[in-house]
Amino acid sequence: MRLQRLQNSKRFGGASGLATGLLAVVTGLLAVVTGLLAVAIAWAPLPVQSQDTPPAPPGATETRAEADRGTRFPGSLDQPRNLARDRYVDRQRATLEMWRLRTQSRQAVQDAARHPDPEVAERAAWILKQWRSASLPGVAQGPAELLLDRGNPSALASVLEQGAFDAVLVAVEESAGTIEFDQIKQRVVTLLSQRYPFYCDKAFAAGTEADLLNLLDAVAIDRNVATAWRDLKHYLHPAEPKPSNDAKPLPVADSLPAADSLPTAASLWSPAERATCLAQFAMLRGDVDQAIAHARATGDPVVLRIARMLGDRWGEIADDAFENAKTATTPEARIEAYAWALAATARTGDQVRFDLAQSQLSAIQPNEPDALGDLRWRALAMHARVDQAIDVMAARDPAAAAKVACAASRFRRAEQLCGYPLEQIASDLDGWIKDAYVDQANLPAGSIAPSIERLYSLARLLVNIGDTDNALRIYRRLTPRQVIISPYGASLREQTLVELDLINRFDWMLDIAVAPGENAMTQRSQYIIAQALNTESEAFRKVLDRINLIRPATDFRERFRITFQLFRGKQPDGFGDSNDFKSLLELLLHDEQSKRSGGRTLQVEQISLDLDIVDMFIRQGQVELAREGLAALTRARELDALISSAETETEQGDNRAAEELWQQVARQSAQYTPTNALITVDHGLSYAKSIVGSWILAKRAGHHEIADQLESRLRLMLTSPSMNFRKELADHLRQTGQHDLAVETLRELAVSASFGGEDAPDFFRVAVTYVGLIEDLKETHPAALNELQIDSYDAVKWSDLAVLGLLKTARYHDTAFISVPLSVRKTFLQHAIETADESLARHAIEQIESYDPINIDYGERMLPELRKAGLDQLADSAFDRLIDHGLEQLRHFRTDATALNNLAWAAAMNERRLDEALELSERAVLLEPDSVIYRDTLAEVLYLLGRTQEALAIESACLLDEPDEWHLHEQIEKYRKLLQQ
Repeated sequence: MRLQRLQNSKRFGGASGLATGLLAVVTGLLAVVTGLLAVAIAWAPLPVQSQDTPPAPPGATETRAEADRGTRFPGSLDQPRNLARDRYVDRQRATLEMWRLRTQSRQAVQDAARHPDPEVAERAAWILKQWRSASLPGVAQGPAELLLDRGNPSALASVLEQGAFDAVLVAVEESAGTIEFDQIKQRVVTLLSQRYPFYCDKAFAAGTEADLLNLLDAVAIDRNVATAWRDLKHYLHPAEPKPSNDAKPLPVADSLPAADSLPTAASLWSPAERATCLAQFAMLRGDVDQAIAHARATGDPVVLRIARMLGDRWGEIADDAFENAKTATTPEARIEAYAWALAATARTGDQVRFDLAQSQLSAIQPNEPDALGDLRWRALAMHARVDQAIDVMAARDPAAAAKVACAASRFRRAEQLCGYPLEQIASDLDGWIKDAYVDQANLPAGSIAPSIERLYSLARLLVNIGDTDNALRIYRRLTPRQVIISPYGASLREQTLVELDLINRFDWMLDIAVAPGENAMTQRSQYIIAQALNTESEAFRKVLDRINLIRPATDFRERFRITFQLFRGKQPDGFGDSNDFKSLLELLLHDEQSKRSGGRTLQVEQISLDLDIVDMFIRQGQVELAREGLAALTRARELDALISSAETETEQGDNRAAEELWQQVARQSAQYTPTNALITVDHGLSYAKSIVGSWILAKRAGHHEIADQLESRLRLMLTSPSMNFRKELADHLRQTGQHDLAVETLRELAVSASFGGEDAPDFFRVAVTYVGLIEDLKETHPAALNELQIDSYDAVKWSDLAVLGLLKTARYHDTAFISVPLSVRKTFLQHAIETADESLARHAIEQIESYDPINIDYGERMLPELRKAGLDQLADSAFDRLIDHGLEQLRHFRTDATALNNLAWAAAMNERRLDEALELSERAVLLEPDSVIYRDTLAEVLYLLGRTQEALAIESACLLDEPDEWHLHEQIEKYRKLLQQ
C-alpha cells in the first residue's frame, strides 16, 4: 500500500525508489562534497607520524555547524516545501543541501517528516536517518551503504575514528526523543572510554578539543563522563575556576549555590545523582563545606559520610553514627553504625564513646549472620582491638581466628583456637588427621569439615613457631584430589596449594602439586601454581608442554618440577645446559599447530613465546636467549614485546632505536577495523605509553617544545572517562619516573574513587598507590611536594582512609585486617620521625604493639631512626618491650629459630642488649647451622661486641655458600677495614 502511494505521487521520479536514488546520488556526490570541505572536516592524520605536530590556532576550533552559516542554498532552507519542488533534480539537490546544512534546515526537516506528501516525508526521514547515524558530508564512513544503516555499531565508531566529534554530536542530538536515544549515548560513551587516547590525539591535531567537550556534555550518562567533561574544561581553560560554557548550573536540592556546573546531559539524572556529582566536584576543588552541603542534599548517608571523611569531619560522623545506632531498626544497620562510630571516635580521641562502640561491637549475638560477624571483628581489628576481634571471630570460626592470631604474633591464643595441644603433636598428629578425614567423609561433597580447617590453622601456627617438619606432615596429608571441599569443585589438594602460596613455601608446593605416578594436573592447580610464581597459567602450560618434547623419557612429575623451577628462577637438576635452553626457545619460536582448512589438515607454524617466558629466560640467566626471543616477538609486531623493547632501548640510551619502536607501538595500538561491530580489545593504554616514551626521549634530548607538546597530549588523555585508564596510566608514569604528573593524577583520582560508582577503580589500591608515590617523591624529589602543594601529612591521611576502604569488602584475606592497618601505623610513625612529633610517635608505637608486639621490621628499621630524630628514650623503651615480648614467646616456643634470629638482628640494629643477642643468635645457628642468614646475624653481633676477627671468619664462610650475595661482600669489607685500622 505504501509503495503504491509513492508511485502515484506526481513528483516521484523513477521506479527504483527514493532510498536507491539518494544512495546513488550520495555515492556520486560524496567525493565532491568531501573535497570541497576537506580543510574544515578532513580526517586528521594520526599524530603518531609526527610526535611534534603543533596544535591548531584558536580560530581552528570552529565547528561544522558554525561553518554552515556562511553557505546558503538559493531560497530558504527553513521550509518543508523545498523537498516538494517540481523538478526531480531540484528535489534531490534540496535534499542533499538540507542534509548538509543542518543548522539552517533542522526544524524544516523535522516538520517535513510529518508532511502529508509521502515523498516529502520519505526524504525528510532519510535526512534524519543520516544525522542520527552521524553521517554528514565529509565524514567518510566507508561503504556508502553504511550511511543508511543507523543500527550498525561501526557507524558511530567509524565517525569517532575520524575525530568528527561534531558529527557524532549531531547523531546524539537527533536521536533525542527516540527509543534509541539512550542506546546511542551508551554506545558513544563505551567508544570514548575504550579509545579515548586516540580521539584525544585527533582533537589535538585538528584543534577540535571544544567539539570533544561538547560531545562529552551531551552524552554524560554518569559521573565518570561528567568528570571527564569537567577535567577537559579545566584543560582547555586552566585559569578559569568557573565553567566556561553558557549553560546555567542545574538545580540542586534546596537550591544550593554551586561553584561547579554539570553537563547538559545530567538534566536527565536524578537529583541525588546530580548532588553526588557536585559533591565530588566541590571536593576536587578543595571546598569541603560545599561538598558536604551537596552530599547532604543527596539524602544518602553514605555519600555524606564519604564527604565528611575526606574533609576530616570525624566528629560529625561520630555524632551521626551514634544517633543512627539508637534509631536503627535492623541489627545490620545498628552494627554498621557502631562500626563507623568506632572509626570516627578513634580519630577524634573521644575515648569514652570509643569504648562504648567497642563494647557494642564485642557483644556477640547468637545465630548472627556471617556478614555481621565480619563487620564486627574487622572494625575492631582495624582499630587496634586485635584481641577483641579474635574473640568475635572465634565464636563463629575458630580456624580463621587462629590464622589472624598468628598474623598478630599471638601464638598461644592460636594454639588454643586450633584445639590441638602442641605438646601432644609428636604422638597424636596422625590420629588428629585421621579423625578429620572421618569428619570430612560425613559431609556432602562441596563442603569442608571444621576439623580440616583447624588442621590448616595448626600447620600455619607450626610454620610461625619454626616447627616446619610437622607443618609439612600436615600439608602432605591434606592432598587427595578426589576430596571436593567447595561448591565450585575445588579439591583438598588445591586448597593446600593456596595455603602454601599464602605462606610463600614454594619448595613445599613443588613437592605436593603433583603426586608420584600422576600424568596431569587440573587447570585450577595450574592456575594457583602460576599465580604463586607470578606468571600466567598459559605461559606455564606452554613451557611444560615443550619440556615434554625435550625430555620425552621423563614422567609428568619430573617435567612439572623442571618447569616450576624454571619459572621460580632456580636451575632444575638435569636441565640447564645451554643446549636445553636453546632447544626450549627454538620450540617456542617455531611451534607447529594443526589447522583445518577446506577439509584438509594443514601444519601451520606460529610463535608460542610470550613475555612471561622471556622473563623466565632472564631469571635463568639466559640473557642472550631472552634478547633473541624478544627480538622475534618484536619482529612479529607483538604489542607487549614492542613496548618492552622500546623500554629497554630507552633505558639503555639508544634514543633513535627507542623512538622508532615507540612509533611502531603507536601505529599498531591505534589500528581499528571499522567492520568490527564491537570493540573488544582496548589498546588505549599502549598508545598512551608510546606518548610517555616519546615524552621521556624528548626531555632527555633537550627538545623542550616537543616535550611540552607531548605532555599536553598526555594531560588531555588523562581527562578520560575511564577512571581505570587513568589509574593504569598513572601507574606507568610512576614506573617510568614521571612522578609529578603521576601524583597530580592520583591525587584527584583518589577523591573521585572514594565516591565509588560503576567502573570506579578500587579505592584502596588508588589510595595506597598515591601514598607510595608521595613516599617516592620524599626520597627522590622532595621539592616537588611543595611545588605540587602536597602536604607531607597526605601520606598519613590517605593511608588511614585506605584502611577504611577494606571494611566491607571480601576481596582480601582475613590476615590483611592485621597487616594493612599495621602498615598504616608505621606510616604514622614515619611521619612522626620526620617531624620529631613525640606525641604522635608514642601513639603510633602503642598501636603497632597492639597489632604485633614482636614486629621485627619496626624494631630493626624504625626504632634506630627514632633515635636519630632525638627521641632516644621513647625508642629505648619501645625496644626493651619488643625484646621482652620476644623472650616471653621463646619461653613457650624454644625451637623457633626464625624468632631467635630476628630478635638478635633487631638488637644488633639498635646496638642494645648485645649479650642477650649473642645467646639468641647462637641458639638460632645451632638449630639451623646451614642458614647463611642466621650466621650473618651472628657475625654482626660478634662485630658489635668487638670480636671482629671471629665475625670476619664466619662471614667469609657464608660467602662460600652464597657467593652472589652482595650484602656479604659489603660486610666482609667493613670487617676488614676495621681490622686494618
